[in-house]
Amino acid sequence: MPPKPGEKKRTRVSSSEEEKSSHVLVDDAILKDLQAKLDKLNVLDQINERLIRIENDISTVKGKVAQLEDGLNYTNSELAEMKGKLEEKAEKDKLKDLEREVEDLRNRSRRNNLIFYNIPEKAEGQDCAAFIKGFINTHMGLEALCGDVEIERAHRTPTKVPVNNNKKPRPVHVAFLRYTDKVKILSNAAARLKDNPYQGNLIGVGADFAKETQERRKALIPFKKHLQNKLGRERKVFIAYPAILKYSDENGNPKIVRDEDFKRLKGEMQEEEGR
Repeated sequence: MPPKPGEKKRTRVSSSEEEKSSHVLVDDAILKDLQAKLDKLNVLDQINERLIRIENDISTVKGKVAQLEDGLNYTNSELAEMKGKLEEKAEKDKLKDLEREVEDLRNRSRRNNLIFYNIPEKAEGQDCAAFIKGFINTHMGLEALCGDVEIERAHRTPTKVPVNNNKKPRPVHVAFLRYTDKVKILSNAAARLKDNPYQGNLIGVGADFAKETQERRKALIPFKKHLQNKLGRERKVFIAYPAILKYSDENGNPKIVRDEDFKRLKGEMQEEEGR
């Protein structure tokens, strides 16, 4: 039937075309679904990559932390070792300080003492103090200078009497009542006893020090001799109390020989020995 005037013509769609259209719609939906899944997979891949990077970063951090821990442990070990050494040094320093104090007390207790060397054995007889007093007044000729010297005690070094005449006599230790008497005798001893033997022996007189001080003073003697030869006889070189090597400069002012000076003097002495 022909269409009425003004009525649009209807288009008829075959069933085959409808099927095609529905298939297209289904395919589009599947494609969209697949695309959505692919997008999700891409997001998951990105997340996975980030997780891998994070894990790598964590591993790196762990490695650095482990290194820091090792370094800290090493530092703690060093600190512990250093602390132990410092404590040990402190103990040693404290012990040295105590030893110096004891040494100083021993020296102070000998402040008024002198030691007479090379006096023949048995020359003192039964009264050592009386013998020394007579020796000072008569042999040394110090009676006018010292007056009536008072001696608290006098005795030989308490060791065995040497049976061999070639061995040196035991020293005589003398404690004076007054320090001034000790100083007068010691300051004049070298001049009064030089070329003035007693029973064939040249007598020496020296201050009485603790054993440790004697050893330290004895160790300074080679340096004293070398420095005296170097500076000349017009310059004074001497060992001060307790064991300090000193010398006078060009103006006569006393100077102390320091550690660096000893190193230089030792080198000079070794050079002289090698010549």
